[in-house]
Amino acid sequence: LGLRNDLRSHVCWHVLGLLHRSDRSYNQAIKAYKQALTIDPQNQQILRDLSSLQIQMRDLSGFAVTRNTLLTLKSNAKMNWIAFALARHLTGDLDGAIQVIDTYLSTLTEGAPELGRCFESSELAMYRNSILAQKPNNSQAALDHLGTIENIVVDRGAWLEKKAEYFLDLEKFDEAKATVVEMFERGMTENHYIHSLYMCAILKISDAKIRDGISKLNGTQTLASHISLTPEQKKIVQDAYANELLPAYSDSKAVQRIPYVLLQGDDLRKVLDGRCRKDLVKGVPSLCAELCSYIMVQEGDRFVKPTDPVDIKANPVFQMIVEMVDAYVQSLEASSKLSADDAAEAPSSALVWAWYLRAGLHDVVSEFEAGIVLLDKCLGHDASAVDCHELKAKLLKGAGDIKAAVECLDKGRELDKQDRYINNQTTKYMLQAGMESEALKCISLFTRHEGNAEQNLYDMQCSWYELELAECLAQKEEWGRSLKKFSAVVKHFDDFQEDQFDFHAYCLRKMTLRAYVNLLRFEDEIFGEEYYCRAASGAIRIYLHLFDKPEQDDNKEPDYTGMTSAQKKKAKSIARQKKKAAEKKAQE
Repeated sequence: LGLRNDLRSHVCWHVLGLLHRSDRSYNQAIKAYKQALTIDPQNQQILRDLSSLQIQMRDLSGFAVTRNTLLTLKSNAKMNWIAFALARHLTGDLDGAIQVIDTYLSTLTEGAPELGRCFESSELAMYRNSILAQKPNNSQAALDHLGTIENIVVDRGAWLEKKAEYFLDLEKFDEAKATVVEMFERGMTENHYIHSLYMCAILKISDAKIRDGISKLNGTQTLASHISLTPEQKKIVQDAYANELLPAYSDSKAVQRIPYVLLQGDDLRKVLDGRCRKDLVKGVPSLCAELCSYIMVQEGDRFVKPTDPVDIKANPVFQMIVEMVDAYVQSLEASSKLSADDAAEAPSSALVWAWYLRAGLHDVVSEFEAGIVLLDKCLGHDASAVDCHELKAKLLKGAGDIKAAVECLDKGRELDKQDRYINNQTTKYMLQAGMESEALKCISLFTRHEGNAEQNLYDMQCSWYELELAECLAQKEEWGRSLKKFSAVVKHFDDFQEDQFDFHAYCLRKMTLRAYVNLLRFEDEIFGEEYYCRAASGAIRIYLHLFDKPEQDDNKEPDYTGMTSAQKKKAKSIARQKKKAAEKKAQE
């Protein structure tokens, strides 16, 4: 109505853009903002709103133009300088981004807070350094810049990490090693990426592909478990850990564990034997997962973890572990000792954990029946062992008896009702068994007591539950409810993308520029996440099924044409009964 009365009102066009944005019609909102700017080209609020939409839609060239306009209109605003530098960086103009940052810094007077040691100046300096490092063959310039900003950077760990990377790029391996050791002295001994840098330094490896590979490793993986090392290289790493790191950082689990991946045969058996003895006495449920982490197969010049049970069973390391654990079980059953040579007896619980460990190894190679037998023995000795209930349920599920798996896991859940993990796992198994109402009661123990539990789970964006429920309903051919749950997960991811709006201005204001760039890159790939793909493919399958086999709508009003009065009355009565039955079922 406002635009009908005054098409030349920039306020009306601006408000129209805000309305389109609230409806997530971003392209229409951008058009409205641009129309408002043709009327009032120097309106900074409209320009800021337009720039937020442009970065949201990844219109990077338009974003750069808009931020340049804002900088021209108000060049004394720090945020305008930083935003324009970011725009140039995102468009690939690295030199331009650095030039904008340098120009901004040159406008500051000596003694300005922005030039001192604080979080904001530190983040800006490290952001500029990261742009320098992205330029080809520019590691020396990035390293020199690190030296100039050392006194103002507060994130010392990140500064040292970058310094080590640049030294490796420049093949200054001694300096890289010294830098990594400084990181260890700061307490970063459990960071496995830092250990990979240490190995690159002592082995004099600067290959860009290898460096890129170790930056993507997860968990406890390092360079030693990623590529095939020669015997000489293994000896260098082993000596460095034994003579330099282990004496200095003897309490570090990573320093103790990492050299194990370099061992083979009797040497590996000896260290794993010591590990197993210690953890079996303590009762460590994760021992099986740790032992299996040493099972690797070589593909080309890389190591990968095997997933096929046949390949795992044929692996010599797995066979050695099985032989070792079987020896523990036999010795404990015969003499309550881990080996016949032991002077003292092991605790009675050690036998239970040895059975548990052997059952876990059976699970790895899909020997479900043998694993279940051992776990029955464990539960016969200690029926309160929640971990045994969980592993037995996993084996029962693998064997195809999902109902028995639910019953077993629910017994374990009853033993510790405050354990959220075991409660969620029980809920998941119940849904896979088609026990929808029981699963809702189970998961409701950890939702808000007031109100609808399913609505609370939707508000918390509990995607795993909604996916399992959707697949459960699809198995029951309740297509409508299943599609609703799949669509809810898709909606969560749309919300994740929409939530970027909260950070476009905030991150610039707080100067968290490195984290902001990582956020943008993550959001660019968010629709490739596993949960989204499961939800989207599930919804697609339902749509295709309904297209191929359209369902008859029982609630549809019948065609009364040609019916007598009595037939019409009877048909209407049947329709009313069906409608009431459908409403009652929906309420349940």
